[in-house]
Amino acid sequence: MARRTIWSLAAIVVLTVRILATIATIFFTFAWLVAAVRSSLLNAWLWWAVGSVLAMAISWYLYSYLRVRYPSTSRRWEP
Repeated sequence: MARRTIWSLAAIVVLTVRILATIATIFFTFAWLVAAVRSSLLNAWLWWAVGSVLAMAISWYLYSYLRVRYPSTSRRWEP
């Protein structure tokens, strides 16, 4: 019971970070592109975009790890 609760909490945190990182990646990449057209490619928005992409990649890895380590016991997706 405790293991399932901890997995659920970890999955909620990882999925929340994943959603926020996806939204941030879109916003920061667009802001970086606009600033790159106006000034140069190496502007302050680049590092925000890189950070959000790293957060998204790490959250993908952690969620995949959690799904393999603690697979679902639900049969709702099986025929």
